Amino acid sequence: MTSNHQRRLWVFTFLPRVLTIIVGLAIFGAVSSSMPHTKITLEAGTDGGLFDVMSHQLADELAPHGIDVTIVNRPDSLKIVDDIANPDSPIDAGFIASDAPKEDYQLIKQVGTVMLAPVYLITRNDSDVQDISMFKDRSISLYPVGSAAWAACEYVLGSYEIPIVDRQSKYGNGPTIVENVSSGVTDVGCFIDVPSGTSLPYADTIMRALSNDKLRFIGIPQAQALQARKDFLRPLTVPSGAFHVYPARPATDISTTGASLTFVAKETLPRELVTMIAQILSEEYRGATTANFAGQLPATNYMNLPVFEKAKDVYSSGLPWMYERFSFGTASFLDKFINQYGIALTLLFLFLSAADVAGLPLPYELIVGSRPKRMRMMIESIERNSKLTGKLSKRDQRNLVTFEKWLEKESSGIEGLEEQLQDMRRNITA
Repeated sequence: MTSNHQRRLWVFTFLPRVLTIIVGLAIFGAVSSSMPHTKITLEAGTDGGLFDVMSHQLADELAPHGIDVTIVNRPDSLKIVDDIANPDSPIDAGFIASDAPKEDYQLIKQVGTVMLAPVYLITRNDSDVQDISMFKDRSISLYPVGSAAWAACEYVLGSYEIPIVDRQSKYGNGPTIVENVSSGVTDVGCFIDVPSGTSLPYADTIMRALSNDKLRFIGIPQAQALQARKDFLRPLTVPSGAFHVYPARPATDISTTGASLTFVAKETLPRELVTMIAQILSEEYRGATTANFAGQLPATNYMNLPVFEKAKDVYSSGLPWMYERFSFGTASFLDKFINQYGIALTLLFLFLSAADVAGLPLPYELIVGSRPKRMRMMIESIERNSKLTGKLSKRDQRNLVTFEKWLEKESSGIEGLEEQLQDMRRNITA
């Protein structure tokens, strides 16, 4: 009997506390898992190149929202997509201008294509190079080997049976390539860079360089055919006057191909970062250029990659209202919390409402309502222990003090408790 009584006492005494702890841990876990992520690592290409400039621009726009961006450069930017897809790599995201391997489709997603960057083929005005076929056996300036721009040029030139010979090549970023050609360091140049009209601060530098009257632009007449073999390429036209209206630079329209510059990330990139990045890309790249109409970009139909749904929502409907009205930290916390636990909270609310309508006690009422019974059982246990040992243990003394303080504050459900406590003290004294 005593054993059963003690078990009941333990259940009544500790079960509410255990439930309270469980609920507290659940709330703590829910809050912790809903805290916003504020760090992201981007991988860019050549230091000072287009990907690097775009990555730093994005980092500057994210910084006011408390998002810390780390940028890692690697000249062989073709490998950026591999690093992003690698689950063990610290790289979270980056800009690419190449097709992604199909085996990576389950590991990465796109936030969107933000730019159609033309492939520029250039030579000096006084050069005898008249068309792309005459690039053969010429010294050439390119982006570094293994970069996305280098790979695009290798593909374009290779399509015309023009191999890239390393001993005849010089490497650098866009401005360096233009300088090499205009100063006669190399005969020709091939690179990917921004279209005229781009709002990036960097664009002014490269546009001034391309307006150099020492340069002549070479077209790619089979651009449509080249695009059919590479998803990321698009046929483009660089219009006459794109870099300088009068006198016109270039002097005539130039047919070329363009690379789709797309921001991709690990498919696990947190939704709050996807939301803010999509919004910033939308603000930065929605304008018109010679390669696209206003509002045409960012877009998610230029690359054959899965898309972050949050990015599509931002492009179609704008920034979610929470992000418009609250700071990034508050909005992202609410967004994640509601997204993860909204259904559970709704079901809990419905359950509590149904219990209230049915007249059933709510959890708090159960805990508070069972307290007098628990206190009675505690007094009985203390009294029983004192009879066995002839004195009160320190633990029982502390419990009695706690009980007496509680008794002074309570007014309901305590009938007979005070008398029971007094009887117990008299028995102990006797």
